[in-house]
Amino acid sequence: MKKVALVSALLLSFGSVQAAESPRWDSASISYQSVDVDGDKLTGFAISGSKLLGEDFFVVGSYGNASDDIEIYNSSVEVDFNTLSVGLGYRHSISQTTDVFGVVSYEDMEVEASYQGDSESESENGYGLTIGVRSMVSEKVELSGSLKYVDIADETETAFGVSALYNFTDQFSAGVGYSKADDVDTLSISAIYFF
Repeated sequence: MKKVALVSALLLSFGSVQAAESPRWDSASISYQSVDVDGDKLTGFAISGSKLLGEDFFVVGSYGNASDDIEIYNSSVEVDFNTLSVGLGYRHSISQTTDVFGVVSYEDMEVEASYQGDSESESENGYGLTIGVRSMVSEKVELSGSLKYVDIADETETAFGVSALYNFTDQFSAGVGYSKADDVDTLSISAIYFF
Protein backbone atom coordinates (compact mmCIF):
# COMPACT_ATOMS: atom_id res chain seq x y z
CA MET A 1 0.00 0.00 0.00
CA LYS A 2 2.86 2.38 0.82
CA LYS A 3 4.37 1.70 -2.61
CA VAL A 4 1.10 2.59 -4.35
CA ALA A 5 0.84 5.83 -2.35
CA LEU A 6 4.49 6.69 -3.12
CA VAL A 7 4.06 6.01 -6.86
CA SER A 8 0.83 8.05 -6.90
CA ALA A 9 2.56 10.97 -5.19
CA LEU A 10 5.45 10.82 -7.66
CA LEU A 11 3.09 10.75 -10.63
CA LEU A 12 1.12 13.70 -9.26
CA SER A 13 4.29 15.71 -8.67
CA PHE A 14 5.55 14.83 -12.17
CA GLY A 15 2.20 15.93 -13.62
CA SER A 16 2.39 19.29 -11.85
CA VAL A 17 5.95 19.88 -13.15
CA GLN A 18 4.87 18.93 -16.66
CA ALA A 19 1.87 21.27 -16.50
CA ALA A 20 4.24 24.23 -16.10
CA GLU A 21 6.24 23.16 -19.15
CA SER A 22 4.23 24.27 -22.14
CA PRO A 23 5.42 26.16 -25.25
CA ARG A 24 5.36 29.93 -24.83
CA TRP A 25 3.98 32.10 -27.63
CA ASP A 26 4.74 35.68 -26.55
CA SER A 27 8.24 36.25 -27.85
CA ALA A 28 10.64 38.38 -29.88
CA SER A 29 13.85 37.15 -31.47
CA ILE A 30 16.84 38.22 -33.52
CA SER A 31 18.79 35.74 -35.64
CA TYR A 32 21.95 35.41 -37.64
CA GLN A 33 21.16 33.47 -40.80
CA SER A 34 23.02 31.76 -43.60
CA VAL A 35 20.91 31.43 -46.74
CA ASP A 36 21.69 29.20 -49.72
CA VAL A 37 19.83 30.41 -52.83
CA ASP A 38 20.41 28.01 -55.73
CA GLY A 39 23.96 27.31 -54.53
CA ASP A 40 24.88 30.94 -53.73
CA LYS A 41 25.58 31.65 -50.05
CA LEU A 42 24.16 34.81 -48.46
CA THR A 43 24.39 35.87 -44.82
CA GLY A 44 22.36 38.31 -42.78
CA PHE A 45 19.85 38.69 -39.99
CA ALA A 46 16.19 38.16 -39.22
CA ILE A 47 13.83 39.54 -36.61
CA SER A 48 10.59 37.84 -35.65
CA GLY A 49 7.92 37.82 -33.00
CA SER A 50 4.62 36.32 -31.96
CA LYS A 51 1.88 37.37 -29.54
CA LEU A 52 -1.11 35.46 -28.23
CA LEU A 53 -4.53 37.05 -28.71
CA GLY A 54 -6.51 35.40 -25.95
CA GLU A 55 -5.72 31.75 -25.29
CA ASP A 56 -5.46 30.18 -28.75
CA PHE A 57 -5.14 32.75 -31.54
CA PHE A 58 -1.87 34.56 -32.15
CA VAL A 59 -0.22 36.98 -34.54
CA VAL A 60 3.22 36.31 -35.95
CA GLY A 61 5.62 38.27 -38.10
CA SER A 62 9.17 38.12 -39.42
CA TYR A 63 11.56 40.12 -41.57
CA GLY A 64 14.83 38.80 -42.95
CA ASN A 65 17.69 40.26 -44.95
CA ALA A 66 20.61 38.32 -46.39
CA SER A 67 23.24 39.68 -48.77
CA ASP A 68 26.65 38.96 -50.26
CA ASP A 69 28.71 39.31 -53.40
CA ILE A 70 28.28 36.43 -55.84
CA GLU A 71 30.12 35.63 -59.04
CA ILE A 72 28.10 35.86 -62.28
CA TYR A 73 30.02 35.45 -65.54
CA ASN A 74 33.33 36.26 -63.76
CA SER A 75 31.88 39.50 -62.34
CA SER A 76 31.07 40.25 -58.72
CA VAL A 77 27.41 41.19 -58.19
CA GLU A 78 26.04 42.32 -54.83
CA VAL A 79 22.76 40.53 -54.07
CA ASP A 80 20.23 41.42 -51.35
CA PHE A 81 17.46 38.95 -50.52
CA ASN A 82 14.64 40.27 -48.32
CA THR A 83 11.65 38.39 -46.93
CA LEU A 84 8.60 39.58 -45.00
CA SER A 85 5.89 37.41 -43.46
CA VAL A 86 2.88 38.53 -41.37
CA GLY A 87 0.24 36.07 -40.26
CA LEU A 88 -2.59 35.00 -38.00
CA GLY A 89 -2.34 31.64 -36.29
CA TYR A 90 -4.24 29.21 -34.09
CA ARG A 91 -2.69 26.86 -31.57
CA HIS A 92 -4.18 23.81 -29.85
CA SER A 93 -2.67 21.93 -26.90
CA ILE A 94 -2.60 18.18 -27.49
CA SER A 95 -0.83 17.52 -24.18
CA GLN A 96 0.55 19.50 -21.25
CA THR A 97 3.84 19.95 -23.11
CA THR A 98 2.89 19.98 -26.81
CA ASP A 99 0.99 22.37 -29.08
CA VAL A 100 0.00 21.95 -32.72
CA PHE A 101 -0.55 25.12 -34.73
CA GLY A 102 -1.56 26.56 -38.07
CA VAL A 103 -0.82 29.97 -39.65
CA VAL A 104 -2.25 31.86 -42.63
CA SER A 105 0.21 34.55 -43.74
CA TYR A 106 0.96 37.34 -46.19
CA GLU A 107 4.36 36.73 -47.84
CA ASP A 108 6.63 39.18 -49.65
CA MET A 109 10.01 38.50 -51.29
CA GLU A 110 12.40 41.00 -52.84
CA VAL A 111 15.69 40.40 -54.63
CA GLU A 112 17.99 43.32 -55.47
CA ALA A 113 21.17 43.03 -57.54
CA SER A 114 23.81 45.78 -57.79
CA TYR A 115 26.69 45.87 -60.29
CA GLN A 116 29.06 48.79 -60.94
CA GLY A 117 26.67 51.38 -59.56
CA ASP A 118 23.56 50.06 -61.32
CA SER A 119 20.89 48.14 -59.43
CA GLU A 120 17.69 46.32 -60.24
CA SER A 121 15.14 44.80 -57.93
CA GLU A 122 12.17 42.52 -58.23
CA SER A 123 9.48 42.08 -55.60
CA GLU A 124 6.60 39.62 -55.49
CA ASN A 125 3.99 38.80 -52.87
CA GLY A 126 1.47 36.11 -52.09
CA TYR A 127 0.27 33.95 -49.21
CA GLY A 128 1.50 31.13 -47.03
CA LEU A 129 -0.08 28.24 -45.10
CA THR A 130 1.86 26.65 -42.24
CA ILE A 131 1.17 23.68 -39.96
CA GLY A 132 3.49 22.61 -37.19
CA VAL A 133 4.12 21.25 -33.73
CA ARG A 134 6.03 22.66 -30.73
CA SER A 135 6.95 20.51 -27.74
CA MET A 136 8.82 20.97 -24.48
CA VAL A 137 10.88 17.78 -24.28
CA SER A 138 12.34 18.92 -20.96
CA GLU A 139 12.12 21.95 -18.69
CA LYS A 140 14.97 23.59 -20.64
CA VAL A 141 14.58 22.26 -24.21
CA GLU A 142 11.88 22.91 -26.81
CA LEU A 143 11.77 21.21 -30.21
CA SER A 144 9.57 22.24 -33.13
CA GLY A 145 8.83 21.24 -36.68
CA SER A 146 6.71 22.79 -39.41
CA LEU A 147 5.59 22.42 -43.01
CA LYS A 148 4.91 25.60 -45.03
CA TYR A 149 3.24 26.07 -48.40
CA VAL A 150 3.88 29.41 -50.15
CA ASP A 151 2.18 30.77 -53.28
CA ILE A 152 3.90 33.87 -54.70
CA ALA A 153 3.23 35.21 -58.21
CA ASP A 154 1.53 31.92 -59.24
CA GLU A 155 4.64 29.94 -58.25
CA THR A 156 4.35 27.53 -55.36
CA GLU A 157 6.94 26.19 -52.98
CA THR A 158 6.84 23.85 -50.01
CA ALA A 159 9.32 24.11 -47.16
CA PHE A 160 9.92 22.19 -43.97
CA GLY A 161 11.61 23.58 -40.90
CA VAL A 162 12.99 22.26 -37.62
CA SER A 163 14.33 24.12 -34.61
CA ALA A 164 15.57 23.60 -31.06
CA LEU A 165 15.56 26.10 -28.19
CA TYR A 166 17.45 26.01 -24.92
CA ASN A 167 15.95 28.07 -22.09
CA PHE A 168 18.66 29.73 -20.00
CA THR A 169 16.09 31.59 -17.88
CA ASP A 170 12.32 32.10 -17.93
CA GLN A 171 12.81 35.01 -20.33
CA PHE A 172 15.94 34.29 -22.36
CA SER A 173 16.61 31.40 -24.74
CA ALA A 174 18.96 30.54 -27.58
CA GLY A 175 18.02 28.46 -30.58
CA VAL A 176 19.15 26.91 -33.83
CA GLY A 177 16.92 26.32 -36.83
CA TYR A 178 17.05 24.88 -40.30
CA SER A 179 14.54 25.21 -43.13
CA LYS A 180 14.63 23.69 -46.61
CA ALA A 181 12.57 24.78 -49.58
CA ASP A 182 12.84 24.00 -53.29
CA ASP A 183 15.42 26.74 -54.00
CA VAL A 184 16.29 28.22 -50.60
CA ASP A 185 17.92 26.58 -47.56
CA THR A 186 18.34 28.59 -44.36
CA LEU A 187 20.37 27.91 -41.21
CA SER A 188 19.86 30.27 -38.28
CA ILE A 189 21.15 30.94 -34.76
CA SER A 190 18.77 32.97 -32.59
CA ALA A 191 18.46 34.85 -29.32
CA ILE A 192 14.88 34.81 -28.03
CA TYR A 193 13.19 36.98 -25.40
CA PHE A 194 9.90 35.75 -23.88
CA PHE A 195 7.56 38.32 -22.33
